[in-house]
Amino acid sequence: MTPISAPSHSGNEVLDRASALYEALLGRAIDDGARNAIAAQRADETDAGFALAVQLLYSAEFMERLVDRAIEAHLFLIHRARQIMVRRLLPSAGAILDLGGINAPLFRIGYAHSFRRMVIVDLPPDERHLAYRDIRFDAPEGCGEVTIHYGDMTSLGHFADSTFDLVWSGQSIEHVEPQAASRMCSEALRVLRPGGHFCLDTPNRAITTIHTREIGGGFVHPDHKYEYRASELRELLRGFGFEIEMERGICEMPKTVQTGRFHYEDFALGNPIANNAEDGYILFFRCRKPEVVRSQ
Repeated sequence: MTPISAPSHSGNEVLDRASALYEALLGRAIDDGARNAIAAQRADETDAGFALAVQLLYSAEFMERLVDRAIEAHLFLIHRARQIMVRRLLPSAGAILDLGGINAPLFRIGYAHSFRRMVIVDLPPDERHLAYRDIRFDAPEGCGEVTIHYGDMTSLGHFADSTFDLVWSGQSIEHVEPQAASRMCSEALRVLRPGGHFCLDTPNRAITTIHTREIGGGFVHPDHKYEYRASELRELLRGFGFEIEMERGICEMPKTVQTGRFHYEDFALGNPIANNAEDGYILFFRCRKPEVVRSQ
C-alpha cells in the first residue's frame, strides 16, 4: 500500500501565500531576496504559512510597524498580555467561579490547568451592555463541566459556602459601583474554600487617568462604573480578610509612567507583565482566603 503523504503545494502557490503575508504584516511587496529564498525551499505547508508568519511577526521590521500603528493594535496587545497573565499567574483549581466572564471565559483565553467544574456568572443577554449582548460559545472537548448561571455577580446566594477553589473576576469589577464591588468581594470570600484563591484584573486608574486626560477625563469604557488605583484595590481586598499573594501590572507602560503623558507605543514595547502593579495599564491581584477567616 502506498503511504499517504501531506499535500504539497506548487511553487507559485507558496510564493502567492508568502506575498500575501508580506502585504498583510509588513505592508509592502515581497522583496527579491525573500522571493528567491522561499522559492528554493521545499514547497510544503510549513514553509508556505506558519513558519514564515512567525518569522515576519518577530522581525525588526514588523516591530517598527507595530510601534508606528500602536493605536490601531493596542486592544489586541492588551488581549495578548492578558492571555499570558491567565496562563502564567492563575493557580490550578478544580472548581472555578468565573464572575462576569461570558465574554471571555477562562478556558478560551489560555487557562493552563485542567478543572472539574466551571460556573460562569453573568447577566442575561438583554441586561448586558450592547457590546456583550450576543456572545455565544461552546466549551472545548476535554475540559471540565462548564455551566452558565444568569444572575448578579455581586450576589451569589445561589452558591453554598466554601464551594469553589478559585473565584475569578476578569475585567468585571470595574463594571459595578464600589458598593456592589464590596459585596462581590464579600461573596467571593464566602463561596471560596479555605485556602482558595480570588484573582482579578482591572484597569489601573493611575494610567487610565492619563489615557483619558486629553479627551476631558472619564473612564476608558462607557460601561465602567469605577476604575481602581492599586492602593484602593489593595485596601478593599485586605479589608475583607484576603491575603494578597501577588500583585502585578499587565501591559507595562514605561514611557507613560516616566513622562506622565500617554504613549501608545508602550503597548508594543512594554513587558506583558510588570513586577510593579502600578506600572501596568491593568492591575492583577492574586489573593488567598485564609484557612481561618476572621469575623467581619
